[in-house]
Amino acid sequence: MSFIKQKLLFVGAVLILILAAVAFVFIPALGGSASGKILEFGKWNGKPIEYIEDTFFVRQFQYMANNLQEQGGELDQFNHYRIMRSAFSAAVLRLAILDELESAGYRPSQALINRYLLPYYMDQNGKYSARIFEETPEITRSQRRNLVTEELTAQRYIEDVFGTPDREFGLKISSKETELLAQMAGPQRSFNYVSFSTSDYPESEILSFGKANEDLFVKYSFTLVTADSLSAIKNVEKRISREEVSFDDAVVNYSTRIGTNEKGKLSKSLRTDINTLFSDADDLAAVLALAPGETSEPVMAGKVYALVRCDEAPVSPDFADAAVISAVRSYMNLNERGRIEEYFMNQAKAFAETARLQGFDNACELNGLQKNSTPHFSINFGNVELLSQIPVQSHAAFSEAVRNEDFFKTAFSIPPASVSDPVLLGKEILVLQASEEKAADPQLSEIIALEYDRYASSWAMKTANDMFLSSDKLEDNFMETYLEYFLNRS
Repeated sequence: MSFIKQKLLFVGAVLILILAAVAFVFIPALGGSASGKILEFGKWNGKPIEYIEDTFFVRQFQYMANNLQEQGGELDQFNHYRIMRSAFSAAVLRLAILDELESAGYRPSQALINRYLLPYYMDQNGKYSARIFEETPEITRSQRRNLVTEELTAQRYIEDVFGTPDREFGLKISSKETELLAQMAGPQRSFNYVSFSTSDYPESEILSFGKANEDLFVKYSFTLVTADSLSAIKNVEKRISREEVSFDDAVVNYSTRIGTNEKGKLSKSLRTDINTLFSDADDLAAVLALAPGETSEPVMAGKVYALVRCDEAPVSPDFADAAVISAVRSYMNLNERGRIEEYFMNQAKAFAETARLQGFDNACELNGLQKNSTPHFSINFGNVELLSQIPVQSHAAFSEAVRNEDFFKTAFSIPPASVSDPVLLGKEILVLQASEEKAADPQLSEIIALEYDRYASSWAMKTANDMFLSSDKLEDNFMETYLEYFLNRS
């Protein structure tokens, strides 16, 4: 049942992030360039997200840092950054929630606020003490009222949208929906499989393609002067033609050096790269026609304008050179994926036929392939946490399966012990054998029925968090601020 326990811990972790306890903390003054400054990590809808005492940002950081240390963790540079980032995200969510409620015109009543303030001013017998109230400094009373008001306001949104433990508030889940999800926990299947990786495309096939398309891998030697506008590049051209400046000096003094090194040499100079860079047919023809020492008229090179000088005659590819073979492989991975996939798909089809005739194990032995076996899992599109998941951590070949509808249709439609047709999953092609089918764990189905609404609430929280963090209202300066004031802190 460790699987189920992990699922419940997941929900709890999300709830803790959103509903973290409120605590007043002391934040020591920062030294160096941060001394005396109010650090602003960004803004939400124009409201600053500041790292100062008693802000929600700081309270969240302190809460999570204390939690880490109580569990025996160390607040090193990595954990400091991670917790700061989480606290910043929580602060964004808090401001966004308060913004939503302000737009809706919601304000907690003074009676409600006063009820939550009472514990601050109770005596040892648990009764309200006017003396304690009067002896409390006005600034402290004001801070407490502001804090309680903010917390109650945010709590209203959280309860209305995400629900409460007693399920009185929040989005309601249909009992039919819960029943359906419980049914989705099974049946569960385990599989034997073999994998054909397109990364293993043989060098012999690469060489065959390269030699058949030799022109694509001819290496050119060009130096470029680049500029952002046609007028700018024409001005450089005039200065060169009047011998006011040499081509090489123009590279140093005027070129934006887009796509070149500091001396203007074109970084990617195979014919396939040239074809891509000079997309206009006339410009491409003009560049390819250059003899050593000749310079082109202004041409378009990607998104910039350029003058191109041919430095040396083009060099035919040497297919004994590892760099050339690597270039051909890269080209094929980018432009000839279908050819590579077809090569392995044919191998996978042949394997599947052999496996059906002679057995899966015999087919593996005859083809020198390793048989792999998975644990049981159910149909779980997206690898939802509540259901049994595809074991992508231990079976990397299934990484692309979690959102592949064809995979689930194939895997769960073949009869037991049968062999599937090949399934393409990213860079892997799998042939499956249905090993065993069993009903869902009754305890898992029971847990789903009990806990689905809590999971739905946690998913709603994540959706809201993602929505707010990707909003145009957020000005996120976290990284640059952290790097300037906190990286390598002493």
